[in-house]
Amino acid sequence: MAQNWPISGAVLGAALGFKQQQIIDEAGELQFFADTACSIIDRHTGRHVEQARHELPNGSLPPEFTMSAREQGKHMWNQTKSGGGARGGEQASSAPAGVGLLAKVAVWLEPYPPRPGFGGGS
Repeated sequence: MAQNWPISGAVLGAALGFKQQQIIDEAGELQFFADTACSIIDRHTGRHVEQARHELPNGSLPPEFTMSAREQGKHMWNQTKSGGGARGGEQASSAPAGVGLLAKVAVWLEPYPPRPGFGGGS
């Protein structure tokens, strides 16, 4: 397992612009969303079947993975936690506005494909 993967809930909280106390208060949920974002990326890049795939010689993953997990996690958090109902507006529908890997995340991860037949298309 890469030393910088999966990202931590604190990393996701910082990406969301949370203050330290909010990160502490939401630690469990932030970690759940961070783990989920990393799982989606692992399936897209084939790391779900080959954990060392795309690891650098120093045992970490390229920075595109961290950036991708932060963006994917922020998107999922904002859709789930900050929907219309959370802002006091119209109740958010149960179906998310976007499903799967964000387009910009997919582009960032293009240089890191899975082995044929072991991922992608998330």
